[in-house]
Amino acid sequence: MTHHPTQSPQFFLTAPSPCPYLEGQFERKVFTHLVGDKASEMNDLLTQGGFRRSQNIAYRPACETCRACVS
Repeated sequence: MTHHPTQSPQFFLTAPSPCPYLEGQFERKVFTHLVGDKASEMNDLLTQGGFRRSQNIAYRPACETCRACVS
């Protein structure tokens, strides 16, 4: 079993990269790993806050100058 030293999720911010949807724009994402006994509950809470999930990573757009794809 993997040991996870903290019960609170840690959030990270990606470096700017070219936006795949809008030419000339850059995207950033904030993300966290969904791990531990409370991963399902954390995913539910983050989803209500606009996060999306891919396997065990929850993420949402965090672009500095654009909100076009924020739900």
